[in-house]
Amino acid sequence: MNDAVVVDIQPYENESDAALALAGDLVRLPGVRQQLPGERLRMADFRLLEKDGGEDAAFQAVIHDPDSYRSVLVNGRLSALGEAQARSVRFRPRPSAEEFAQAVEAVSAHPELSQILARDGAHPYRPMPPLADIEHADGTTDRIVTVGLRDPGGEMKHRIVGVRMRDGIVLPSPVGVPVPASYECETTPGVDDCPEGGPGHRSVRVRVRRGSSELWNLVVSRPAQSSGTNGSGAELRFVDYRGTRVLYQAHLPILNVQYGPDGEAVGCGPTYRDWQNQEACFTASGSEPAGPGYRLCSTAPATILDNGSDSGSFHGVAFHHDGSELRIVSELAAGWYRYISDWRFADDGVIRPRFGFAGVTNPCTCQVHTHHAYWRLNFDIAGAADDRVDEYNDPPIGDGAWTRLRFETRRNRHSLHRRQWRVVNRATDQGYHIVPGPNDSTADAYGAGDLWVVRRRGAEIDDGQGFTTDPALSRARIDGFVGGEAVDGRDLVVWYGGHFHHDEHDHTPRPHVVGPDLYPVGLS
Repeated sequence: MNDAVVVDIQPYENESDAALALAGDLVRLPGVRQQLPGERLRMADFRLLEKDGGEDAAFQAVIHDPDSYRSVLVNGRLSALGEAQARSVRFRPRPSAEEFAQAVEAVSAHPELSQILARDGAHPYRPMPPLADIEHADGTTDRIVTVGLRDPGGEMKHRIVGVRMRDGIVLPSPVGVPVPASYECETTPGVDDCPEGGPGHRSVRVRVRRGSSELWNLVVSRPAQSSGTNGSGAELRFVDYRGTRVLYQAHLPILNVQYGPDGEAVGCGPTYRDWQNQEACFTASGSEPAGPGYRLCSTAPATILDNGSDSGSFHGVAFHHDGSELRIVSELAAGWYRYISDWRFADDGVIRPRFGFAGVTNPCTCQVHTHHAYWRLNFDIAGAADDRVDEYNDPPIGDGAWTRLRFETRRNRHSLHRRQWRVVNRATDQGYHIVPGPNDSTADAYGAGDLWVVRRRGAEIDDGQGFTTDPALSRARIDGFVGGEAVDGRDLVVWYGGHFHHDEHDHTPRPHVVGPDLYPVGLS
């Protein structure tokens, strides 16, 4: 018997790809043009609101005008684009590579700042926040792209300046950025020459076979093509284990960080709502059977968490099977943060979502801060509409160890009760047992929660919040999805939060990675 593992990767076009092509006429709709008369309109976000709507599916899209920095939200059906409704919304896209290069060019021409960049070892970099926009009383906004200046031999090692993009005016001291710092955090210099996005297929289908048995069959989209307001890392769809559908969609659409009082005092944060669709380069050796952006590795890929390096020759999604599990990994950049989107699919059916935290040289991350990452798991256990969620507590709370959750709810981890959950199909009793990871911590007030069970609604890919530093806005608003609807025997979404507290003065060794273990139930 041949027990060799074969990982097969092929290009895949899903319903979202076809829908995006059909929705290309959105920028020309009269309702959009009335509000956005610019000549360079682009689609900033697009999502189907139904699982199997076909050409008649309901959709939601954001159209953005980069010249006026205004956006509209469009709702309609693919079969009746002319009837779609458009309304103005607040949307601030992060600076593109081209826009950041323009800002650096303006800084390089500034009489004083150009002298800093001319020093040996000095260089510009992408900082946090990426924008320091100025809002005026009349409702207009000046878009200010920030540029970090690192001068390792200078009195001030880090300084963040701004560039007003409409006229290239440099602001040496923009409001809302970290103050100039004589110190720096992390030891790895940042590399800003990794190209964003790039050509290639939006998605690939991945099959894992051992001998004649197919273990896993799933569709993977790279972070640059992932869904959501801010992207969602390496995104999975249509996940089957041994021929049984277990997940319709799995990704991480919400990510934020909060700084403590000391960090806030020097301008770090106080919070950031981050993004998960900017790919960073890492080390991955192998072939690209489905074209650029998806690499099947002959050896384990190495991210900044593995080798301490912010460089590499590959960006996108890397796949590697180590003999017992398939790893699906990508490295992400958000300013000076580096994040690792990591999924592990074991041959025995165990799924291990993982998210890692790192950073390159900067003036802030030596301050106490806490990252919060929220996975969105749309379970389809042997079908979409007959799942339930049970909660386990030991010692029991109530009549027994297991309690069925009947309505939408938010639940926190509880270590004293060894709290866990399971999602199962009511007819087949197949499903997954969710066991919190040892490093996942428990949410504080800003962290919002640890687990939510809600009905699937197509518009609730995320809470719609783009990048912001405002704590009231950056906090995850998943509670807004909890409306009291019944969840017993429904199409369910489980949101799972992991919380990583970083204090450089705490020398207790712990991995900079969070994530639960999902154990199969009745799936052989």
